[in-house]
Amino acid sequence: MPDMNRRAHLIFGVILFLAYFGTALVMHKATGALFIGGMIAGAAGSVFPDFIEPATSSRHRGIFHSRRALKVAGILFLLTAVLFFLPPGSPRSLLLFCSSCFLLGWVAHLLADSLSRAGLPA
Repeated sequence: MPDMNRRAHLIFGVILFLAYFGTALVMHKATGALFIGGMIAGAAGSVFPDFIEPATSSRHRGIFHSRRALKVAGILFLLTAVLFFLPPGSPRSLLLFCSSCFLLGWVAHLLADSLSRAGLPA
């Protein structure tokens, strides 16, 4: 597999976001604010690891590109997603949804990187 670029990360993140938003649409009465906020947060999360650890060389992958980061981001995504879906109509719904979308974008980035030649470091 080739190395992932920013566009590939955004596409992968948007695909996962749309699946997640579809679930929110079915389980909640999702609003336009959720869609826009979630899309922005998901896009930000999908480029976050490369923003925080720029690709200065082929070996740029540090802690934010690691399997440990994938586990942490995955657990935090699940936690914020559960909190979003449990109390329907909570005043914190937008914040929880955007937080979970950011984390989903980060997970998407790391999953895409794990498919590349370099993979993810431990």
